[in-house]
Amino acid sequence: MEKKGVRTCFLAASAIIMCYTILIGAIADIAAFFPEYSVATIQTGVTAINLMIIIGALLAGWFSIKTSKKKLILFGLSFIAAGGIGGFFFNETIFLFYLWSVVIGTGLGLFSPTAVSLLADYFEGEERNKLAGMQTSFVNGGGVILTFIGGVLAAIAWNFSYLVFLVSIPVLIIFAMKLPAKNKTVEEKSDWRGIPGRAAYYSVSIIIFMLLYNVFPSNIALYIHEKNLGDASLAGGTNAIFMMGGVFFGFVFSKFSLRIGDYLFGVGHAMLVICFYSICFAQSLAVVFIAAFVGGMSISMTMPQALYSVSQKIPPQAGVAVFSLIASISPNIATFISPAAIGALSGFVSDAGDSVSRFTAAGILAIVFAVFQFSVVTARRYRERAA
Repeated sequence: MEKKGVRTCFLAASAIIMCYTILIGAIADIAAFFPEYSVATIQTGVTAINLMIIIGALLAGWFSIKTSKKKLILFGLSFIAAGGIGGFFFNETIFLFYLWSVVIGTGLGLFSPTAVSLLADYFEGEERNKLAGMQTSFVNGGGVILTFIGGVLAAIAWNFSYLVFLVSIPVLIIFAMKLPAKNKTVEEKSDWRGIPGRAAYYSVSIIIFMLLYNVFPSNIALYIHEKNLGDASLAGGTNAIFMMGGVFFGFVFSKFSLRIGDYLFGVGHAMLVICFYSICFAQSLAVVFIAAFVGGMSISMTMPQALYSVSQKIPPQAGVAVFSLIASISPNIATFISPAAIGALSGFVSDAGDSVSRFTAAGILAIVFAVFQFSVVTARRYRERAA
């Protein structure tokens, strides 16, 4: 019964991890509400959530050795709810707008990696593998639903978007009722002195992957506009199809992971190659939709594989710190640097500065890293067989 309750908590947490994207769709309305500030200032206020997720995740690793995971999760969820309530009622100044982004981001940073670390604490073997895949499905599925609800609320007024963050309240209740008060693993002193080398490898792998993965949601609206294919609603629908690809593969992840393991990193990059170049040469919306679905599957190949693989290699004491690195810090670092990095690389591909040049540049990098990942995993398996 305890494990069943923890499974419910784990999947409920996964369903709301993407709530930080809610304000992105309301940027234009927020900018109109603060006409004295530039759009860049408003965008920075929205992405401040990502920055604070990184800081909150670092704090979570430190606090996890001083308090129970249940308290840390409930504290993080309370921050998210407080930011949602504050943003809805108190939003007259740019200072308040930034303040609620800081509060929400800190809460997500404390909550997300701590909740994800339950995977290693309570589950083993095939069950852990299956849940790792389901986690990504719930993340993407929750992202689709929350984005839709956020869009509906933003149509009323931009501050109504903050109400979506109140989804943290029922999740808080679930954790309060079902998660044991004491940590599953005893946080003992050990000779562990830092992040294990294998965990660092998965962290870098996730940064590289997410750097490329974020090219799609960052550029698809611009692509649709440049090609005169439709309006913002079509861009939102295409992004939803992209996330649905992740939902689909998450449910079948365990079947592939048990057979090919870390080769899924290379396969994930290959799926992005197919996605990006299909878009570059697309002659119809149908091709764009198919490419979106194929590319979206890639995240359910790499993220759950990283979580599952690293959970097999770390000592219990390192749990929250390592999952903070893999599940929160690395993806959000990639989110920050992706536009600048891909934009700079696209300049070597074309002087046009359009979305196609960025998809082309990202495709080149995806090919390079697909080959690299296949080579690394093959070499590792060869060494293991030789030993």
